[in-house]
Amino acid sequence: MKPATRIGFGWDSHEFVLGIPLKIGGVAINHPKGLGGHSDGDVLLHAITDALLGAVGAPDIGTLFPPTDQQWKGADSGVFLNEALKRTRDAGYTIGNVDSSLIMLAPKIGPHAGAIA
Repeated sequence: MKPATRIGFGWDSHEFVLGIPLKIGGVAINHPKGLGGHSDGDVLLHAITDALLGAVGAPDIGTLFPPTDQQWKGADSGVFLNEALKRTRDAGYTIGNVDSSLIMLAPKIGPHAGAIA
């Protein structure tokens, strides 16, 4: 029997910090400020990860990858997303659609949207 449709919601925010690399959606973006965080601070991948985990009733990103655990210091957020994808498959679900919004003044995402998608 196919599982019922599930919807997850995730969001994330990090402070901009001068002099650290900026990654959004797994893409490095040339900008003087990056997003501070324990991992690489990729707010888009964090939000999608939490949405997937929530949809299947799994623990959230902070529980699975706690900022107090040094193994996640500077980690690529793709690792978190891959774990969420695995848990989604293991729970018997497939992803039909992901919709995300970025709310920020700078940098402009339009020039990078193709690489992020």
